[in-house]
Amino acid sequence: MLGCAWYDPDPIGRMANRSDEVAELNLLEMPAAAAMHGIHTLELCHFHFPSVDASYLDQLRRAVVDAEAELFSILVDTGDISHADPGVRATDMATIRGWIDIAAELEAGHVRIIAGDSDPGTNAIERSVSGLLELAAYAEARGVATLTENFKQLAARPETCIRILNRCEGRVGLCADFGNFPVPTRSQDLTQILPRAASVHAKAEYRSGVMERQDYLVHVGLAASADFDGPISLICQDADDVWGRILELKKATEEAWVSRELGESQ
Repeated sequence: MLGCAWYDPDPIGRMANRSDEVAELNLLEMPAAAAMHGIHTLELCHFHFPSVDASYLDQLRRAVVDAEAELFSILVDTGDISHADPGVRATDMATIRGWIDIAAELEAGHVRIIAGDSDPGTNAIERSVSGLLELAAYAEARGVATLTENFKQLAARPETCIRILNRCEGRVGLCADFGNFPVPTRSQDLTQILPRAASVHAKAEYRSGVMERQDYLVHVGLAASADFDGPISLICQDADDVWGRILELKKATEEAWVSRELGESQ
């Protein structure tokens, strides 16, 4: 929808677009468009930003306020804090600190940092935990909470994800992403991590363009059963009618939640 994948800011904050998609709207228009569809809680990926200069960030912050929206988090989809090379790790940590600064400037409540993309058996968990705790302290000083996610190689399995969270001793929360677990074990995997979740990325599978609705309802129901009370971000990709798919997800999510509440009241 935004038709962009912006990366690598130059010294004055200009970004290079690596996407060949045609944008339906620009980032400054997005908060108002989401509000028109009844969505007032937002997450932005770092690659959605065509600029990170101060004037652009001020425009974006005002666009969120004008839409009466909440910017829940900035998703930092770059950097490997578990990398074995200290130089690479230091560079990536500096990049992520820069995005934490941006999250604070935009008054985002959270920043989501990838735990790492290394094999868990190579002391990567120790490097990841050290990096997460350092970045969490940096974020806390700027009024931003830190999340990680069941994303990339290091946190791809629930047991490793939970181990990392436990080592962070409550300083780092979790974004639970439906789509980052394989379909055959998705329900079992989500059951393990959803009790720890502060936010959810809700994704459905599609077959010939039709949503696998029952499976999606099951996964939302698992979140409800885990007493999840945070925001649910509705994620869809590669669709001609993006708003249609988002609203379909919204309707199914509300249905699953109501069904769960009715079942508990009976």
